[in-house]
Amino acid sequence: MKLTKLAFGVVALSLMATGANAAVKWSDDSYEKIISRAKQENKYVFVDFYATWCGPCKRMDEKTFTDAKVQDLLNSMIAADWDAEKDPHIAIAKQYKVSAYPTLLVIGPDGKEVDRHLGYLDPAEFIQIIDGYRNGVGTIAALEKQLQSRPDDLELLYQVGTKHAEAGRSDQAAPPLNKVLKLDPNNKERNPEILYSLGEAYYMDAKYADAKGYFNSLVTDYSGSEIAPDGYKRLAGIEYKLGNADAAVAMMEKTLAGKETDAGALNGFAWFCAQRKIGLDKALPVAQKAADLSGRDPGILDTLAEVYFARAEYDSAIKVEEEALAKNPTDKYMKDQVAKFKKAKDDAKSKT
Repeated sequence: MKLTKLAFGVVALSLMATGANAAVKWSDDSYEKIISRAKQENKYVFVDFYATWCGPCKRMDEKTFTDAKVQDLLNSMIAADWDAEKDPHIAIAKQYKVSAYPTLLVIGPDGKEVDRHLGYLDPAEFIQIIDGYRNGVGTIAALEKQLQSRPDDLELLYQVGTKHAEAGRSDQAAPPLNKVLKLDPNNKERNPEILYSLGEAYYMDAKYADAKGYFNSLVTDYSGSEIAPDGYKRLAGIEYKLGNADAAVAMMEKTLAGKETDAGALNGFAWFCAQRKIGLDKALPVAQKAADLSGRDPGILDTLAEVYFARAEYDSAIKVEEEALAKNPTDKYMKDQVAKFKKAKDDAKSKT
């Protein structure tokens, strides 16, 4: 299971059963029907983009969407919760450039995005932010209007640029965020985040040369920052997308410097390799070590199982995933993983 830091400092780490909370009237309609209904009924749309492995998403389901006031707010809108990594919602998530979970999206009655929030919100924060968006408070449009009269306001520039970056609008994000870097070049707390945000925005826009420049600046100029390892991860991802598998693995290895006994860092390296089927000879011992260091944590066992799966060692993959499932017997994701590995084994047998 993926354990990694999300863009813009949000930690991305399975929702329980989607829509399990009957008090929230999650819509089962298609995206097109929801947008059409919003226009007809003059309603705002709320979309919770999640992934089944996402810890903050699970907390939203357990803590936030069970709150009565949150339920009232959502039921006054058209609410949908969509797994961004499964059809038919993969294409919609790509359309909105969703790269972090949960992404909480508000769409206006006109079908246009109002704003979004990345990451977990407790009930009070959720109501303040989401209802605020619906009423034009704290939105990108409201902030840009303020910026017109205060063009050198560092905080406004940062907020506007970051909002554009989070939505993958790199060309709109660059001017305000680069202006912040120019006006406040010695800010060692904010500037690493800005460089990562800009790199991420260009990465989402598939403008890899621009993204690489910002990430390189991050890992070079702020190598000791907390977010620097995430810069290496994105650089590794860029090398992979450019077809440089060996360079991608080498870049990911940089995230392990000084973290040789950090189960989370080791897990991140192994997951990266497993999902791309590269560097598997290096990934296997790393994943095994991560599992042992974690006390055989189910999520890290899942990564080890994925490494075995990528190596076509299906019996080992099944054994390890069943060990993980035994610790969480009701976990649907892990049940699906076991089924996936068994099917792969059967398919391989049928071909011999």
